[in-house]
Amino acid sequence: MPFEASTQTLVTCGLIGLVVTATIAGFVAGLTCAPWLQEWALRRAARRVQTLHELMVTELARIERMCRLLNEAAGGRLSTAAWERLEQAKHRFQDAWRLTAEHHAPREEPVDLPPPRPTVKPFRVEWVRDANPESNRAVNRPGFDENLVLMLEATTSQAQPSGLLLVRVDKSDQLQRRFGNTVVERLQQRVGDVVQQAARSDDLVCRLAADWFAVLMPSLSPMAGARVAEAVRSAVRQHPFRLDETGPELIVTASFGYAVCLPGEPGSLPMDRASEALSKSQTMGRNQLHVHDATQRSLSRVG
Repeated sequence: MPFEASTQTLVTCGLIGLVVTATIAGFVAGLTCAPWLQEWALRRAARRVQTLHELMVTELARIERMCRLLNEAAGGRLSTAAWERLEQAKHRFQDAWRLTAEHHAPREEPVDLPPPRPTVKPFRVEWVRDANPESNRAVNRPGFDENLVLMLEATTSQAQPSGLLLVRVDKSDQLQRRFGNTVVERLQQRVGDVVQQAARSDDLVCRLAADWFAVLMPSLSPMAGARVAEAVRSAVRQHPFRLDETGPELIVTASFGYAVCLPGEPGSLPMDRASEALSKSQTMGRNQLHVHDATQRSLSRVG
């Protein structure tokens, strides 16, 4: 009996060892043969376009998954050499992809396009200025009201939109307590000069109050108007404000609100929209720009 039990144990151990050996051998063979099997599948698929297409889709999905796994893998960032290898592989893939797209991408049938719309000629407004038309001094509040009416009349007659930009210096009361009225007036005037330089030559800069400026922008599409407003905001944000040329730089910021002026509407609507956009910028912080495009209540933040 002991001999039979010992024999049975040896047989069992042998079978277990045989299974483990076969499993390890199969795993090693799979790792060794996997590239060869992929290459064989690729060559076989190359005989049929549809089969090759399905294989490409599968491989691209696998590469996408590897990219995600690489982003989540531990061990820090790739070395410069490793990244360069990936870049070279990517460029080779892009070259191959361009050739594939040229050969297989669907060809769109030519369609009869409508004739191009006639080019709209921008209009200009003859602004009403003070007695000295060469003066760089901004137009005051009554002048703004008068010129706003002129711009809106031209906007309606020419059936083209225009724009209105409001600019207000932030925290002027704090600047006055720190530097005094004379210095703050110089800083505010400098803000107006920067706005004047950043605006278009056909635009009119007005000073509605000590710290409050407006820019009338005739014949301007909503998208182009937002770009001009952003250029003005960027100019003020990047300008180094100083008490004198050799003095230290001071923190002077402003808030901006832009509104589209549509043909046929009264001046109160663009002013209300621009004021709403300006108020939103003031609540968001320094050097912010919000745009009201006159089509919806929501305001778009630009800066």
